[in-house]
Amino acid sequence: MAEDADDRAGADPGDADFGGYAESMAELETILASLENDDVDIDTLASQVERASLLIAHCEGRLRATELSLQTILAQHDPATTAEEDF
Repeated sequence: MAEDADDRAGADPGDADFGGYAESMAELETILASLENDDVDIDTLASQVERASLLIAHCEGRLRATELSLQTILAQHDPATTAEEDF
């Protein structure tokens, strides 16, 4: 389960109901398939679209956080950055 812990590292505590990125994407795909179905239940349509919107925002946030983390890690190994810090 170390993979789950790593996947959730840096996640907002309020994101607990979304799970990891992969879980959120899988749920989004399920919602999308449901919405593409001709038999969409009109009584749950708004809640499905709202949940999809929240999942998209969650995934975008996880992507931004990961990008910033990677930029920080890579900057530590960038010769130009290291040379500037030596002065």
